[in-house]
Amino acid sequence: MIDIWQRKRRFSINNLVEGLLYCSIMYGGINDIEELRALYDWLFGGRLIYQISLPATDENCAEQVAVIPLSVPDDNYGCALDGSDDLQRFIDYVPDDMTLCFLYAIKDKDLSKAKIEPFNTIINDISKRLKLTNKDIERPQHSMLIKHANYHWRQMEGSQIDGALAVVKQGDIKTTGLPTDNLIHYNREPINQNPEPLTWSELFDASYQVVDKSQDKKNTTNYPSFSKNLIREVQDTLKLTRSTATSTLTKLKADASQPNAKRLLGWALSLLDDHSIRLNTISKYIGCIGRDWLMLTMNEDINQWEGDDFEEIYEQIIQSKVKDGRKNSILNKSSEFNRSADDTEDEANTLVDSVEQKAERNTSTLDHLKDNQKFTYGRLRAFHDYQRARFDAPYVYFPWGNNRQVVKAEMVSPRVYQAMQNYIKTSELEVEQQQLCLIVLALAYRTGMRINEIIGIKVSDIADISSINGYVIENPKIILRPNRYRRLKSSSAKRVIPIDSLLKADELKQVISYYHQQRRLKRKYLFSQGSGDQPLPPVFFSNMMKIIWDHLLSNHSFTFHSFRHTALSQLALVLSGSPLAQVMTDYDKAHSDAIVSAVLANNKEKGMWFGLASLAGHLTPDTTFEYYIHTAHLLAGWQMSQAKLVMPVTVFEMITGISYQTVNRQEGRAYDGSTKQVNLDKMRGYLINKVVSKESLFVDNSTSVNVTYPQNIKNDAVDTQLSIFIHPKMYDVIALLEELQTVNVDKRAGQLAEVALRHGIAISDARKIYNNACQLFTDDRLILGAPTGHKNQEVLVTALDRAYQMSINEPARLKSFVEIFKDKHNLNTSSIHFGIKETRLEMLQQFVTVGCQLIDASHWQIRAHSEQEVRGVKKELGLDKTIRVGARKNFHGYEVRVVQKKRKRSDKNLAMTNEYYSSSGVLKYLGCLLYILVKVNDYQ
Repeated sequence: MIDIWQRKRRFSINNLVEGLLYCSIMYGGINDIEELRALYDWLFGGRLIYQISLPATDENCAEQVAVIPLSVPDDNYGCALDGSDDLQRFIDYVPDDMTLCFLYAIKDKDLSKAKIEPFNTIINDISKRLKLTNKDIERPQHSMLIKHANYHWRQMEGSQIDGALAVVKQGDIKTTGLPTDNLIHYNREPINQNPEPLTWSELFDASYQVVDKSQDKKNTTNYPSFSKNLIREVQDTLKLTRSTATSTLTKLKADASQPNAKRLLGWALSLLDDHSIRLNTISKYIGCIGRDWLMLTMNEDINQWEGDDFEEIYEQIIQSKVKDGRKNSILNKSSEFNRSADDTEDEANTLVDSVEQKAERNTSTLDHLKDNQKFTYGRLRAFHDYQRARFDAPYVYFPWGNNRQVVKAEMVSPRVYQAMQNYIKTSELEVEQQQLCLIVLALAYRTGMRINEIIGIKVSDIADISSINGYVIENPKIILRPNRYRRLKSSSAKRVIPIDSLLKADELKQVISYYHQQRRLKRKYLFSQGSGDQPLPPVFFSNMMKIIWDHLLSNHSFTFHSFRHTALSQLALVLSGSPLAQVMTDYDKAHSDAIVSAVLANNKEKGMWFGLASLAGHLTPDTTFEYYIHTAHLLAGWQMSQAKLVMPVTVFEMITGISYQTVNRQEGRAYDGSTKQVNLDKMRGYLINKVVSKESLFVDNSTSVNVTYPQNIKNDAVDTQLSIFIHPKMYDVIALLEELQTVNVDKRAGQLAEVALRHGIAISDARKIYNNACQLFTDDRLILGAPTGHKNQEVLVTALDRAYQMSINEPARLKSFVEIFKDKHNLNTSSIHFGIKETRLEMLQQFVTVGCQLIDASHWQIRAHSEQEVRGVKKELGLDKTIRVGARKNFHGYEVRVVQKKRKRSDKNLAMTNEYYSSSGVLKYLGCLLYILVKVNDYQ
């Protein structure tokens, strides 16, 4: 084409457009016909071009690249904006230096008034000039020009494009960048100057996520043994009459305590209500998805799920219907490496197949499965429609007969991350609460772990922290294995996360400190409180992020899963060694090198893309590209921009109008007198400054976030003076007493000082705590066993937090509560008894009123000889209306307790109903602990 241009006397506007498209194909790597068409359409619009200023690398000085944000409508893949069903792929096109020359030439020209040939005609004309076959002018994607252009641009001198990104540029793997508005505002988001304060209690508020849920949430999801044979029972009863089947399924649903079985049985009952559906058809529906649904949702709190969680499960169910359940990867090891100039056509063909294979591959693997398993796909859609109607399940798009992947392309910028950190640090949370929140935030942002993977981290999952022969080893890594709180999607999801390299130094220091604390407190799960036998509830993690974003950002659509998109998109830049990492992430060069070594340690042969997929828990990079990497086009554009392109000075002057003298003035090395060629990379900065917006994308993230939050300076000494507790850190006290309790009674006093120092408690305070515990218990015990069960742990953790606040703000009320507990408690029962005299009723009123400040009123129950009697005393004393009432025959007086809901499991249980309330043990545990902590202030 250069020869053709050299023979021209002048370039018409149509010639300039034709040249721009030709260069974008041959040098810019646009071989995706829809992307190329979007560039053609862009020429007739506002023609907005942005620039990115990149830092200097070891080899080169600082450079600039231009970015053209393109939007490609797509029926099957992309982002759905503003709730629309229409999908769009966003492509950040980095124009090559040849294309920049033509962009400079048309920068002041109004193309709408010029006679520009249609897109298909231009592609056909280029093909004719180059004597390339284009059999069908209406199908330019099959022209030789488009099909084989990659053989040219992949071998350009200096180009660093790797095989995987070459496949992306050709459109064989679909991936989307950030929506244009998100790209423009990335790392320059407006931060709220006066955010609402963050409180610990709202992080546990399930109503914050979704208001007015129609279905009561269940915090425990036990999986009884009959669930293994549930599908068989359902299919057996569907062989009988419709009325019998309805009766049997209704009973099974009533007996099922776990939400996954309830939803499946409810769907079966709704199908039975439709008399147009035969029983054997319903049996096929349930058999198609039932077993997989029950097994994949075992021990899951489905009520807390977001759309991504449902999509993951549905994808696995569909994949389970193929022979081995594995995807056929478009990428392979050879895709990871560049092609040299002497690569043969056979080698190139290992990456790019025939047109027919390309067309098939343009459909994602999941889409292909959907087409082959339309029956399964249809049942899943019907089942989810039922869940949306009855259980307020989140929206998941299910198009019938179409292949469709909806991607939520979002990235949390370093600016927003830094603002979130500052917000937590300056909040009114306690120091340990701040530490927990900061660690969760860092792990989510840096590692891209799913929410369930973070929730399920056990203390024992942290490896490489130890001391050997006096040498301290602190290079922590998280080993992700499945457990009852962490569902892993596949065997490939079992992996090691090198947090010693991914986290920054201050973040890593916090994790190590927190690990030692949780290990000292003998907690099983890393993110837990109380006994540590269960992790914090899922609502805590999702609430924490959403609340912080809501307080800091006026407009956002982030979810916890956005962190996964962020981490994988940023790590793609880091692993590639691109200077883009230094403007789109907060990693410096040294940290980036450490990450590369750690992540690719076991994937050197396969290459960086398989290494990144392995870190994400994906079997192949295809899924990583399609769903999570939103920087692929930018990265590919930068890699191709390293090509050393030249143009004859006569052609350069004819296209741009820039004279030889101007070229020399701008860059002395731009013109090579021996070849009479212009080195276009030397003119890139000049051309970009003439055609793009003056303001660079991605504000330097080294600048601080200019937001002044109210300072909340924590001082342990001040807190200790304000609180009436002997020692303000209750969990340290619990750990002290639990460890002492394992020591022989005769040796406890002698080991008290050593154990106290190990738990960070002053020896004098430890002695007071120990003496109080000895006075409370008449046997060898020093502390009660913590109440079991996830819900009880939540109640207890909240109560202890409120008790500490009350010990500072309302010490007299807390003292009165402990005084009454001291007089009324009986270690043989979990309830407190009050008489019927007026003084006793006043004491009951005072005790329950303060108790409802510590534990929500709905957990309290008062019993007497009749429920009517309890209702009367509640009204007389003005107690909270949500306190439960109960009857205890032949009981004289009033019994007060904290209860939990239980289900009758056998006939040996004397409960009158299948569901009943019994004492949870929380009140006795809380009262005894407060007695130990507060008693010294009143009685010694």
